[in-house]
Amino acid sequence: MRFLLIFVALVALAFGGWWIWGSRTADARLADLTQELRAAGWQVDYDTEGTGGFPYRFDLDLRDLDLVSPDGVFGWQSPRMRVVAQSYQPNRFIVAADETHRVSVPGQDLDVTVTGPRASAAVRIGDTLPVTEFTAEAGDLVIASSLGWQTRVDSLIAALREGAAVHGYDAYAKAAGIALPEAWRAAWDPAGTLPPEIGALTFDADLGLDAPLALSGGSAAVERVDLHEMSIDWGPVQATGRGQLEIGPDGAPEGELTFEIAGWEALLDVAAQAGAPIATSSLLRGALDGMAQDGVLTAPITFAGGEMRLGFIPLGAAPRLR
Repeated sequence: MRFLLIFVALVALAFGGWWIWGSRTADARLADLTQELRAAGWQVDYDTEGTGGFPYRFDLDLRDLDLVSPDGVFGWQSPRMRVVAQSYQPNRFIVAADETHRVSVPGQDLDVTVTGPRASAAVRIGDTLPVTEFTAEAGDLVIASSLGWQTRVDSLIAALREGAAVHGYDAYAKAAGIALPEAWRAAWDPAGTLPPEIGALTFDADLGLDAPLALSGGSAAVERVDLHEMSIDWGPVQATGRGQLEIGPDGAPEGELTFEIAGWEALLDVAAQAGAPIATSSLLRGALDGMAQDGVLTAPITFAGGEMRLGFIPLGAAPRLR
């Protein structure tokens, strides 16, 4: 019995020592990350009492968060965010965010309310804490702009995990029940060609990066996108895209994405209403009609030299992905 009591006391002492070391490490990591951001020009402000939860958890409670990018273009404010990890598995943690946020973007502020925003993640223990898994979900997301428009998303989920390739990640995201702002619809779809709500948007791809995603250290840039599915369910419009893109140092994509689009005529009509010159081209409409089979248009979009083309038809500048 005496030996058992001594053994239990030693285990408790060791576990307590582990928690103290872990809590101090968590506080130091937070301080390092804050210093890295401030050194890069970010404004970072928050209140915290440090890591608690002894002895079973590491609980880090951040309050009155205020984050502003170096150029002042982006900002984020929130009353609270809590990070929790079990003391026996400190590399896996849960993030519980507040249900109200304010996001500043060029020309406007966005007030965001959301039900049950939660995220979970796992990292490898090391100097930079590279991310191996990440999942976030939320419901009843409402965004109200200072410019007067408002939108809603019924549900949102996003996931990321390490893939087989070096610095490769499997990425998935889906948003369902997306209510479009009335002001937007009045501007580019005054005839009401498409429903006021997008049923679902889905993204599923393998991403190749030039460095691992990590909680500290340098940032990572996308070098390759292997797109398995990018789809939209929007009333008469059902579209799915697949393909591969290589991303150059300047962010310009090179490669091809092929889209299969049912209801493409409605999209063209909306683009024409919005004033897109190419959408009013009888040449484009005739070419697309000739490419469609059984009402489904197969449209290979080529990305090269910073431009996009549909066959021989130019579509304009390609978006920069860095």
